[in-house]
Amino acid sequence: MPGMVVFRRRWSVGSDDLVLPALFLFLLHSTWLVVLSVVLFGLPYGPAPQCSITLVDHGRGYLGILVSCLICESAIMWLSMRGSILYTEPREAVQYVLYIRLAILLVELVYAVVGIAWLVQYYHPCADTTAKNITLGIVACNWLVIFSVCFTLMCTFDPTGRTFVQLKTTRRRQRNLTTYTLRHRLEEGQASSWSRRLKFFMCCTRAQDSQSDAYSEIASLFAEFFRDLDIVPSDIIAGLVLLRQRQRAKRTATLDQGNNDILAFLSGMPVTRNTKYLDLKNSMEMHMYREVCYYMLFALAAYGWPMYLMRKPACGLCRLASTCPCLSLSPSRFSQSVTVEEDNCCGCNVLAIRRHFLDEQLRDVDVVYTSCHDAVYETPFFVAVDHGKKKIVISIRGTLSPKDALTDLTGDAERLPVEGQHGTWLGHKGMVYSAEYIKKKLEQEMILSQAFGRDLVRGTKHYGLVVVGHSLGAGTAAILSFLLRPQYPSLRCFSYSPPGGLLSEDAMEYSKEFVTSVVLGKDLVPRIGLSQLEGFRRHLLEVLQKSNKPKWRIIMGGTKCIPKSELPSDDDPAVTSAPGSRLWLHPSDLSIALSASTPLYPPGRIIHVVHNHPPESCCCSEEEPTYSALWGDNCAFDEVIISPAMLNEHLPHIVMGGLNKVLENYNKGKTALLSAAKIMVSPTEVDLNPGCPALQGPPPSPPSSPTPHQHHRNSSVRSVPASVCECVNVSVSVSVCVAFK
Repeated sequence: MPGMVVFRRRWSVGSDDLVLPALFLFLLHSTWLVVLSVVLFGLPYGPAPQCSITLVDHGRGYLGILVSCLICESAIMWLSMRGSILYTEPREAVQYVLYIRLAILLVELVYAVVGIAWLVQYYHPCADTTAKNITLGIVACNWLVIFSVCFTLMCTFDPTGRTFVQLKTTRRRQRNLTTYTLRHRLEEGQASSWSRRLKFFMCCTRAQDSQSDAYSEIASLFAEFFRDLDIVPSDIIAGLVLLRQRQRAKRTATLDQGNNDILAFLSGMPVTRNTKYLDLKNSMEMHMYREVCYYMLFALAAYGWPMYLMRKPACGLCRLASTCPCLSLSPSRFSQSVTVEEDNCCGCNVLAIRRHFLDEQLRDVDVVYTSCHDAVYETPFFVAVDHGKKKIVISIRGTLSPKDALTDLTGDAERLPVEGQHGTWLGHKGMVYSAEYIKKKLEQEMILSQAFGRDLVRGTKHYGLVVVGHSLGAGTAAILSFLLRPQYPSLRCFSYSPPGGLLSEDAMEYSKEFVTSVVLGKDLVPRIGLSQLEGFRRHLLEVLQKSNKPKWRIIMGGTKCIPKSELPSDDDPAVTSAPGSRLWLHPSDLSIALSASTPLYPPGRIIHVVHNHPPESCCCSEEEPTYSALWGDNCAFDEVIISPAMLNEHLPHIVMGGLNKVLENYNKGKTALLSAAKIMVSPTEVDLNPGCPALQGPPPSPPSSPTPHQHHRNSSVRSVPASVCECVNVSVSVSVCVAFK
């Protein structure tokens, strides 16, 4: 960072990104230098003089090329490792070494052609096997290097690179009219470039009008996010490593302070005396929580055969094959009396949904309609009758295809098509369109009427309606609930891992009457939206500007089991007093913000499943985290928490496992808050009130301030003196004190 300028064009690679490519070529050429030297000077040749003499001449020339390559690659590695992410002055000579290396590459190309000519002329008549094999190896090595360089050039080519350099040069000369023209050309070029990338990514899909509109909107979104940013992909990786370290340092510093009421951080969220845990001792809340776990099974089933096979790769394949009509002579009884739209030829999705319920011993669930139609703004779903719970369930699938990803990324605010609401309710545009599509489908094909009339003898006419979904399906389910609630006032919605940029504030408050959402740990999706992107962008640039370490050391320092001493500290004086500080300023400063967007929030009442984080270790045996459930604040999910688990904890089967672990820990008498302090009590028995001395924080005497690099045994919980006791209300209403040892 910034992007390297070669041939008067900016490329999507930084001068500090060449360490690993140069190292790879250095090792490859070193190996060939040793092999070729041994062959040329240590082995005897056969009786055929002409091909052997030609080989020696060709090999000696290639030795000179190898030595030149090694010198250039060593220089590139040494220069690329100098400076820092923004301090590029020590690396300015890299581009000139690259010019020399490219000139040598042209000579390699000539030698590759000559090698092919030698093979054509001498491969069959030449009796010297050594000569033939070594020439073949030289040619293969040459073409490997040439093709790798060409592929790298294709990947790092920036279509707007020349315009970017012109704009940067013109800014220094203060040519306002020219600057405006170049900026406009750059923005159009960037949007067009992102649109081409999306179309290439979706090359195997049939384009529709809605899909073309999504291309343009998403391309504009990406162009807006990277507007005026001279960064390369590796800068984002390094920025994520730095941002994670910064967030962890802030949490540790907050716990070390004595002037706040934060007891611990669980899954990155602060826990205070006012934090409300789910009272699982209360029969009503326990019943509600078991319902949340139960309907997650329906959200999981909506993913069809891919999720079924991922969860059960061995036995799942056998079970599907045993009932698949393509492999079985008798028709499958599972797909009978089910209306199916656009499933594959074997009906695998319907079979997987039904098998999913049978595996969970839910034999009273009848699937009445399944739509596998997948398009932009048109999400697959199924409708089932649950006789056990006396409910009609609409389950909407989450993101599983590139078209679903386009729907996710169309995140502008769109008015909810609900009549009679107070004020203007806004929602995620792509999910509003998906909800309208499903509602239209339900009405046109009278799907709900068929479901409610499925078995009048069993009283299906009086069943309730439940809408569930995960991820994209969660957001669509919440908005669909708005559309269906006027007709079904008792409707309930369970939204698992919903997107953060879903509903405007007034719509979010109203949704708490009928929507229950679930967020697991540090899940990224409930914390991301257009309004959150601006803060994420600003924080990313801030940590990059404060960094005074080389990029390769930052990325290596972010990996597990490597000392974090390579990561910068906010207290490091070198950050604020770096030499040549003018070079640390980004070409576009932090005052440049994204276009304003309406803040959107996750829906309903949020159950946040949190867990403590055991200390990291290099060994494979790690302590299992302890899970608890608490009521979350919709407005608190406004910052992306960088963590290796932020993507994994969004997966539906991981969410299902987290929900079940809360019940397991409750039955075992564990809670995440006290497990972080090595105390094992029931999560519903914790008395979070000011009368408990352990929960009042440190004693009044000022604690000794820790050193900046002090090691913390567990930075997710406030340290408590050994003499302090924690008050716990046990089920027999006896107050006991558990001493911290």
